[in-house]
Amino acid sequence: MKKEEIKMLVLETGLFWPYYQTKKAWSANTLTKFLKEIEYSEIPPHVLQRAAQNGKLFHQIVQEFFQQGTCPSFVDLVALETLSKLDLKIHETINFFRKRKFSSFCGSEKLHYVFHKGELLATYIDLEFQDYIIELKTSNFKTNKSPIARLIFEIQLLIQNLCTGKDIYLLWSTGQGVIFNKFQVSDKLLKILDILIDLARNENNYSLNVKKVIIQEIINNYIPPKLTLV
Repeated sequence: MKKEEIKMLVLETGLFWPYYQTKKAWSANTLTKFLKEIEYSEIPPHVLQRAAQNGKLFHQIVQEFFQQGTCPSFVDLVALETLSKLDLKIHETINFFRKRKFSSFCGSEKLHYVFHKGELLATYIDLEFQDYIIELKTSNFKTNKSPIARLIFEIQLLIQNLCTGKDIYLLWSTGQGVIFNKFQVSDKLLKILDILIDLARNENNYSLNVKKVIIQEIINNYIPPKLTLV
């Protein structure tokens, strides 16, 4: 498959996205759609929207810290009682990066794509360094106990690993401390990815009951890795 056969088209979001033979590259968001429908079905839309807005602002501020060396003044505060949940997560994340002194920063929101078993996968990267990637998360810490939410995370990390060929680290700001964990590729996760690709490819061919059986089988055979605060 030749690179020149891949075309870049602009999505409604304004971002470029790769297409191969008129077919849109698979994203983690598309491949985990059915998992998300299960995980977030009982959460009111306005709550999900607010979480998405907070997550976007969090990413923007952390990325500007690496790109420009700037950050909000409250990051230097010692007394944290007056900070909002979002500000607290920004505070602990930027101070974590300050202490660790990460170097060789290459950029953020860079597009990467790769063919995996004939299927085009693509992803944008939060923070890219010379030898590794850091994916930022700010979801509620209770998500740590949800295997479906954790699987959604891991599929995203797996696609990033496949697209970049680099080590992937998850930085999860909980508001109670930072989780910093190196992602481990496994045969089981690769098999789950193949199942999700098949499910997305045959979405219109499988009945709702068949989809539910497939998803339940995935969940039953998935054991999330243990995560601890740094």
